Amino acid sequence: MKTAVRLAIPVRAPAVPDPQLEVNVVYTGLPGSAEILKAASGLAHGLGARVTVHVAQVIPYPLALKNPPVAVAFAEEKLLYLASEQPVETRIQMYLCRDLIETIRRVLKPDSVVVIDGKKRWWPTREHTLARGLKRDGHRVIMIHRSGTALTYAAI
Repeated sequence: MKTAVRLAIPVRAPAVPDPQLEVNVVYTGLPGSAEILKAASGLAHGLGARVTVHVAQVIPYPLALKNPPVAVAFAEEKLLYLASEQPVETRIQMYLCRDLIETIRRVLKPDSVVVIDGKKRWWPTREHTLARGLKRDGHRVIMIHRSGTALTYAAI
């Protein structure tokens, strides 16, 4: 059973000297995505790496994977615009899937650097659960919390 469909969307940007290095951003929603992508680009620029944004759109079980209830075109358009504004090479990878956490865990390369946007809460959110799972898998995870106009970083 196929759990995800991979759609690659190339973005024009400056080439990276070593394309092996990449900072992975897990897209969790449009609010704050510009700030998170800017922070990830700054990190990637300092490492001489590229940014890959992973967008996993969860499709409920009654529907076919190839027929999402919400068109992916809106998110694609917004992310392509944001990616084109970054100073480093930025790629967008879109996945139609049943389980966000399992899809992201499968698509990341071993020992990846991962940036996740999440709201700071006292209870575990979906993003915190994902971050802890990726950390257990051996990835280097950075949570970025937004509070008003300030961003706070936390290594998981």
